Amino acid sequence: MEVPPPPVVLDEIRVNVRVSDAPEVDEDREVRAAFNPRFIAGMIDLLVAIGIQMTAWFILPGFLDRVAWFLAFGYLVTRDSLPFLGGRSIGKSAMGLRALTLDGKPLTGMWEKALFRNGAFFVPVFFIVEAIVLLMREDKPEQGKRLGDEWAKTKVIVVKPPVEEV
Repeated sequence: MEVPPPPVVLDEIRVNVRVSDAPEVDEDREVRAAFNPRFIAGMIDLLVAIGIQMTAWFILPGFLDRVAWFLAFGYLVTRDSLPFLGGRSIGKSAMGLRALTLDGKPLTGMWEKALFRNGAFFVPVFFIVEAIVLLMREDKPEQGKRLGDEWAKTKVIVVKPPVEEV
């Protein structure tokens, strides 16, 4: 972050001078996630769930292999509220996204909201409805808001990358 020079005093008038190459940006403005990054994040999370399931299949003997399905299902439903992931699924972290409540709080430990958001995906073919809703809302004020977000009163935003100090 650039440190502004000290004020210059001219005839008892203080003037702050700041030189910057970058245009002024509203730091508090959040950008809702578009369809493509959300879709890719969802696919990454699906691959993680499949990896969890396959690992559990190899570890658990015989009749306990059904636990593998439960573990994969559990990850997919609670992925945005898991405390050890900082309230971001692995896919969202990889794509620079974050799910928040409407008032801007992370979903860490908010199991009910996670169930509302992601449980709808387990209704047969509902993921297709959600994809259509996201695509139809692209470039509109409700961009990036699927039905699961409306029901759980959540939103997915683009997380700003950390600014490098020069």
